[in-house]
Amino acid sequence: MKINILRSSFQTDEFVWNEYSELIQRLKNECRAEITIIGDETPSPQTMSNVVMIATGGVENLFKKLFTGNGPVTLIADGRNNSLAAALEILTWLETQGVEGRILHGTNDEIASALVETWRATSLQTGTTPLLNGTRIGLFGQPSDWLIASGVDRNYLLEYFGVETVDIDLQRLIDGIKAMPQTEAEKVAQGIMNRATGMKEPSCDDMAEAAKAYLAIKKICQEERLDAMTIRCFDIVKTCNTTSCMALALLNDEGIVAGCEGDMQTLMSMLLVKKLCGEEAFMANPSQLTETTTMLAHCTIPLQLCDDITLRSHFESGLGVAIQGMLPLTDYTIFKWGGPRLDRYFVTEAQAVEMPYSNHFCRTQITLNVDLKPYLLQHSIGNHHVIIKGRHAEEIKRFMDCYGALPIFVKQS
Repeated sequence: MKINILRSSFQTDEFVWNEYSELIQRLKNECRAEITIIGDETPSPQTMSNVVMIATGGVENLFKKLFTGNGPVTLIADGRNNSLAAALEILTWLETQGVEGRILHGTNDEIASALVETWRATSLQTGTTPLLNGTRIGLFGQPSDWLIASGVDRNYLLEYFGVETVDIDLQRLIDGIKAMPQTEAEKVAQGIMNRATGMKEPSCDDMAEAAKAYLAIKKICQEERLDAMTIRCFDIVKTCNTTSCMALALLNDEGIVAGCEGDMQTLMSMLLVKKLCGEEAFMANPSQLTETTTMLAHCTIPLQLCDDITLRSHFESGLGVAIQGMLPLTDYTIFKWGGPRLDRYFVTEAQAVEMPYSNHFCRTQITLNVDLKPYLLQHSIGNHHVIIKGRHAEEIKRFMDCYGALPIFVKQS
């Protein structure tokens, strides 16, 4: 959503940013608003937004000069600095022009909530959700055979969200791995070994092969202009005797949202938190549940989420390279967006209380102080869930409310 803010020549852009900082930040976070402040001396924009915040009085003629005749128009005016008086004059002028208009007036909460509804209505009318529109996802092979409830309606993704999915033949990747130069792979492998605090099962040759998988996947992502990808990773284990765990960790670090096992619902969860919250996600399996804690684990994690890493073999196969990451004991958000049409979600917040290690689970393990038994054992949205640093539940809930997805609640003991 684009929002123009109009101010008089008696005030500055700095004044507007300071005076309305809380509201502006809310609009940026909740509506993904692109904000432009305009005064009399500001070069006129090529097009005027249909959402205009009136920051001060004395901007009526400025609005009239900039207005391109397209409606309906939403005016924001909280009343400070004669903003409501100016908005009323502008609304009356719009009526004389036969243009539909309205004024949003009230508290920051009231204005932000009304704008979210406008954003949602616009998304429904255009058939896309702006936050994800234009995203390209690569599917490297089909979902793993055991994922029988984690698919997404790809036509719906394109029509509603503007998300395009691209099928990548695994043979193309396999050929790319085999053709990757050894010296280039060894250079990448050495860089990762230098970052790690330890290396147990993998050899230097294992590291080089895992680096080839990373370089081959990255090359295809660049060729296909992919923003995100997921891979039927166990076929790579069987065919190339290596894993994609290290590749996915590095790709996430580099801004390409990367998930495993072809799980599209979890990949969309990861993609959303990257776009909405600016956070990389740890895609993990719920593995041990108690009345007070939940432990999740997986063999790949973005390296930048970890305080340190140990290079291990892949848990199930004992082959290749996996990541045993140590995460900080801090606040996290657990999230899953699910259903073939992504019409439901689960989100909660918790604190990490332990970074355990057991040979009975995937290599990176984290225990959080939340009881998810009632949710996971009765109403779970699939297997994989995502974990992100910080407390982002309210931000995610606001997006889901806008989109219309239904929450699954956890009854707290």
